[in-house]
Amino acid sequence: MKKRQAEWKTIIVIWCLTVMPDFGCQARAESYEALATATIAVGITETKDTQNPTGGDLAFGTIIPGSASGTVTIVPSTAARSYSGSVQLVSSISGPAAFTVSGSPNSSYSVTLPDDGHITISNGSNTMEVNNFTISRSSGSSTLGIDGLASFRVGGKLEVDANQPPGNYTGTFAVTVAYQ
Repeated sequence: MKKRQAEWKTIIVIWCLTVMPDFGCQARAESYEALATATIAVGITETKDTQNPTGGDLAFGTIIPGSASGTVTIVPSTAARSYSGSVQLVSSISGPAAFTVSGSPNSSYSVTLPDDGHITISNGSNTMEVNNFTISRSSGSSTLGIDGLASFRVGGKLEVDANQPPGNYTGTFAVTVAYQ
């Protein structure tokens, strides 16, 4: 009797394995799908605002040096020009550098200004140092507008030596803008 039960169990198992799949009694595997997503942001760019009276450049204007050193400062928020020490300011075009930033709307960005002691302007072998760069907005994070645009201005302090030789002094400095 036990042998017969074992034979029947074997027959049922074989029948289930061969016939039952035809009746839809097979094991079911389920698969699910998920989305892979990415957002490609518009590259952030910075351009000099050439419509600015200084052509977008940081302009200290015309200066008469004295017998002792002095400084000329451009304040970016007001475009005011001030001096200290033994220099005189002559009426001329002066003002902060002006930049426009464009990128993805409502995105945060940061601005990095030059470190002190690294920027000089020159006229041949004669040089003057530019320090204390400041921005019309916080040097930390700012946010682009809903149109993806923002603007800022950069000022600084020019170190004028005693009896600085005359001439037109020029130099460049980097202002870096990046998404945060």
